[in-house]
Amino acid sequence: MNPERLQLKGLLAENKKKFRTLDTESSGLILIIRSLLNPYEDVLKLDMEKISVSVNRLYEVQNEMKETAEKIKKLEAEFD
Repeated sequence: MNPERLQLKGLLAENKKKFRTLDTESSGLILIIRSLLNPYEDVLKLDMEKISVSVNRLYEVQNEMKETAEKIKKLEAEFD
């Protein structure tokens, strides 16, 4: 196998690993947000700062996942 193909394969594996890591983080953030948005809790007692930070991070993770998924798609197309 030529060196460029090996580099491409390594880059693809790296991006897939990054995507899985981000996916795991997003799942954790969703659980945290759900627990912070307890519907049985008085609205005035909700920790809006924690909720805001978690939602903002989830937004960032989602954007990173979209970018990474696009990179993976392009890299996989190189193998065809």
